Amino acid sequence: MNTSTALRPIDPAHFRAVMRHLPTGVAAVCATDPDTGAPSGLIVGSFQSLSLEPALVTFSVTHTSTSWPRIARAGQFSVNLLAEGQQPVCAALSSRGEDKFGSLNWYQSGYGTPHIKGSLGWIDCRVEQEIVAGDHLIIIAAVLEMTASEGEPLVFHGGRLGGFRESQAA
Repeated sequence: MNTSTALRPIDPAHFRAVMRHLPTGVAAVCATDPDTGAPSGLIVGSFQSLSLEPALVTFSVTHTSTSWPRIARAGQFSVNLLAEGQQPVCAALSSRGEDKFGSLNWYQSGYGTPHIKGSLGWIDCRVEQEIVAGDHLIIIAAVLEMTASEGEPLVFHGGRLGGFRESQAA
């Protein structure tokens, strides 16, 4: 391995063009703002499990997110694993509006976090660590409780949101 090779900058547009070939699940990270009592949320495509013992999950958010500081202040949040057909949830939580939850069907969990109805699963978490990584923060969170239901996931691929269906061999 040649360790003397300098790291060349990668054009952000080219980076996005290549990475859009990797399909990802879509998750809504939601909390109750401790200052206002209002729900706050954002969409991530980087959510994944990190550790079984202890149960940890991770995702990343951009430094420019206006929702993450409110969620971080809460200390606890829910991850809603979005289902096929929940594109309107994604659109609402990706918007810059103040009332992102106005059109959403949700309820408050026992942990005081927003759970969006129709999601495939809900994971209630506690923020453990934030790590600065380039223009993002990597969030590591402990899992407090989790549950899942049946259905098809909402998937992001090639700049589009949609469902995932296994092809049937003839």
